[in-house]
Amino acid sequence: MAVFGATGGTGLAVVGQALAAGDKVSALVRRPEGLGALAERVTVVAGDVLDPADVARAVAGSDVVISALGIGMHRHATTVYSRGTANILDAMRTEGTRRLLVVSTSSLELPSPRRFAEWALARFVLHNVLRKPYADMAVMERHVRESDADWTLVRAARLTKGKVTGRYRTAHDEKPCGCWSISRADVAHFMLTHAGDPDTFRRVVEIAY
Repeated sequence: MAVFGATGGTGLAVVGQALAAGDKVSALVRRPEGLGALAERVTVVAGDVLDPADVARAVAGSDVVISALGIGMHRHATTVYSRGTANILDAMRTEGTRRLLVVSTSSLELPSPRRFAEWALARFVLHNVLRKPYADMAVMERHVRESDADWTLVRAARLTKGKVTGRYRTAHDEKPCGCWSISRADVAHFMLTHAGDPDTFRRVVEIAY
């Protein structure tokens, strides 16, 4: 399994839970120290997701790729989502790796105005404050959808530091009501427990409590 964004909150949860389940993990990181004690148990590939050669080294030999790339709540323009994911898809195509799970956000697509509180928060706050990174995230999603991989876009609600519970709501190719939060640990749990689930292939999955 190759993990991108492994030193972020969601990525660390993915790596930790994967190791606990006995999986072999390769992680592309710019700062290996960001993995903490987990660095001793994974194949660390020091590099940058914007470098195709580094990405190829991380994907080599992996049957599943999980991307938790992100820049947090920063507002600046970025290409980490789009270019990074394009490099991942290119490396997977070369390697012959089919399975890809990508973390996105539920607020990227506006809910119905009939759900006024959710719509107003997304439309007037998140899409204003995070306009530039959201634009790049939308390009990322387009790259994934247009690929021939067995992909799943995991659109998560507001991410929290809560523990893994294994109890959450999911909706396939639709937007459920009340997507307020989900722990990074439970996003990781969903991706790892559905890595081999064909019902999630080439689908968008919304996840929230």
